[in-house]
Amino acid sequence: MKKIKVLLVAVISMFALSSCVQVEQGEVALKVYQLGSKKGEIEVLGPGRYACHWFGYFTYKIYPTNLQQHSWTAAATESSPANEEVSFQAEGQNLSADIGIEFEFMAENEQQMIDMYRYFKREPEDIVQDFMRKDVRSFFNKVVERMPVEMVYSTAKDSIRSQVQVLMADKYAEHGIRIKEITYLSSINLPEKVKDAISAKIEAKQRAEQRENEVAEKEAEARKKAAEAQGEADRLRIEAEGRAQAIDVEGRALARNPQILRLKEIEMQKEAAKSAASWQTVVLSSEQSGQLLNLSGKGGK
Repeated sequence: MKKIKVLLVAVISMFALSSCVQVEQGEVALKVYQLGSKKGEIEVLGPGRYACHWFGYFTYKIYPTNLQQHSWTAAATESSPANEEVSFQAEGQNLSADIGIEFEFMAENEQQMIDMYRYFKREPEDIVQDFMRKDVRSFFNKVVERMPVEMVYSTAKDSIRSQVQVLMADKYAEHGIRIKEITYLSSINLPEKVKDAISAKIEAKQRAEQRENEVAEKEAEARKKAAEAQGEADRLRIEAEGRAQAIDVEGRALARNPQILRLKEIEMQKEAAKSAASWQTVVLSSEQSGQLLNLSGKGGK
């Protein structure tokens, strides 16, 4: 009878501690003790097969070590059939957007993984839904609460996303999760009346800016032409002043040196005589009357 009992205990123990958990590459397991003297302790395990305890003495929680991506959208074909888009408010208006998140567990640090589990006590997918989505929505509300709706919809959109990403990264870094990126997967959704009013205002502003640009271009062209005209006027004035100055200088020089004037007169007379000697006007015979020939003084006969 004793042998049967011992055999039964051995069989039960064998089944209780049978290999039943497989940790794959790209995963890390947390062995969480739930009963006995080690209750509350956590061990971090790498890839491999591990024994289970059928009586709940310990359990395993498996987490991925690679980059994780998740999206919260209104589409039923995405991560969930339910509408999971992130909603928030600005100036009392209900806004929403499809949001994506990329993150990774800090599996390279065993203590970080242990602290992470002690804080969340959830499976990876539950952390995404029960914590991350709520925090993203909370941080969007925090960032936009004092912003005009128009800014949220247009100029401040990317700044809002960036601020939410920083807030998420700071919070989750303290709990063993590295937030890599927060992204918009859609435009920010507004009530139709608000959206139409903002669109009309933006279009009016764009038209006004276009008109201002056209006026500025015309003014620039006018300034260019005025500058060119002024430049030409300055050029003509400088040339005239130069000629007048040259005449004045020459006049004063002649006044101081009368012999220069006499020399100029002689040079002019010589030039006139040379010109007269170079050309002869010949009156032709009656048969060629009325025709003039311009003959060289050197060889013409």
